[in-house]
Amino acid sequence: MGSGWSKGAAEDDTGLGPRDIAMHDEDNDTTPLRPGADSANSWQPEWRHLFPIAPFRETMRREYNGTMGDDHTIDDKVESGRKQWQMVLWVFIKWAFPMFVTGCCTFACMVLLHVGTYYYVHEMHMETHLFTRTKHMQSDDFNVSLSIGWREDGNLTDAHGRAQSLSFGSLNDPIHLAMGFSQVDISMLDKIAACFPVIFVLMAVLMDELGVWTKVMFCNALLAIWKGLFAAMTTVPDSKGWHECTVRLGDTGLRWMMEAKMDPMAFIKMELFGVNGVHIRWCADMMFSGHTYFTTLYALGLYELAYLFTREWDKKYRVLCLGLVALIAIGEQVVEVYFVLLNRFHYTMDVVMAILLTFLFFTNSAIAEVCKRWVYFGLGGKKRKRWGKEMARWVVRKREELVGELKKKGPPYDTGMAMIPFKELGADADVFVPPCCNPCCCLHIKDGTFAGTRHHVYDDEDLGDMLFACTSVEQQQMCDHMRLSMSYDIKQNKNFKLLHQDPEP
Repeated sequence: MGSGWSKGAAEDDTGLGPRDIAMHDEDNDTTPLRPGADSANSWQPEWRHLFPIAPFRETMRREYNGTMGDDHTIDDKVESGRKQWQMVLWVFIKWAFPMFVTGCCTFACMVLLHVGTYYYVHEMHMETHLFTRTKHMQSDDFNVSLSIGWREDGNLTDAHGRAQSLSFGSLNDPIHLAMGFSQVDISMLDKIAACFPVIFVLMAVLMDELGVWTKVMFCNALLAIWKGLFAAMTTVPDSKGWHECTVRLGDTGLRWMMEAKMDPMAFIKMELFGVNGVHIRWCADMMFSGHTYFTTLYALGLYELAYLFTREWDKKYRVLCLGLVALIAIGEQVVEVYFVLLNRFHYTMDVVMAILLTFLFFTNSAIAEVCKRWVYFGLGGKKRKRWGKEMARWVVRKREELVGELKKKGPPYDTGMAMIPFKELGADADVFVPPCCNPCCCLHIKDGTFAGTRHHVYDDEDLGDMLFACTSVEQQQMCDHMRLSMSYDIKQNKNFKLLHQDPEP
């Protein structure tokens, strides 16, 4: 039966929309229709994807196809495949496991931060007994102003009300000195940091974007575990000094830190149950800022979701939407960084390093590949048969015929071309590069892709599969251009070797 989609929200009896299925006409010509492509208002999104019916639908479709293959209807797969509740359980695992990994790494981070706190407390206890101040020493005795002061009582303002004097036990930070100090409620910083994660989780589930969800969760896990390791590796003095640390820990926490032995199980138990039921905070958890990387990471994830959600919109409306999301993200990040520095909750280097590391992790192709493998993990589907010798040679002949026809037409048609197996177009990783990631983003402005770009990663074996049918001259040209190995990536390719097998006797 011939069929087509109406403006945006039509469904068939499977409950799947145009995003999920390619429609077939009577001649079995499969053409994926873009949502609203026949509509005068093609910029309008599929608002139905924001309704509760949408979550996990794309994941379920992918699981059904991977289990039964593409020559069955969805209803056939439900009946003849695994039981539906088993499929739902597997989909739940796909979404829950990345969050579980993040939770485990965050817990490990908190344990390691308390290890760093433990070493800082003992270091400052020793320095307290060694520290003496010459009575006649004054701040005016120095030619250079420093963000740290000489007040042993930990008062954050001097006698003149200037917010420049901290107790000893912190490092000098010129930015702190320039900004001064103002007490900021820590819970307010926590609420600011939680805004984007809440919105991101809601949008990722409603849009059913398992890939972006997995990437953000894994990046969060890696950033958390490295933050904890950095704190435990090297003790960086607390940015607000020793006195403020003692206030933060309280008598209970300070006593526990002084009396505890370096026993990993003791720290794990303390993290789980607290000290006499009271969970203590940290000191010297400096490198790098948790609040900053948290807001930066989930702002990037939310921007990528917006980028994917608006991919079929008219350009001007898409730019307007993405610009608004970027403006909000940058605005919240500026507010968060300002209050973190104003409160001296972190050093300036902690904030800058958090932003840099978050961008590096978020745009890392290795992380993107692991995430994509997880999305398609367990989808066996039909095993694709390898090409035989005759098939490989048939591809070479067809390519030569097509190239010959194009050469007859002359320029600009007389160019080289490759016959690429369709399955090879499936990239190993899809990397989203935000527009503010690095100065090189300006290179894409002329192409109209200044809102961000997505890059698709292929390894040398994939390129060998794409080039096996080309002539040796063309292969050598591409090897020189892409720094491939003619001896290994091309001549050791399985399809290339099929072409050069000796004829069977």
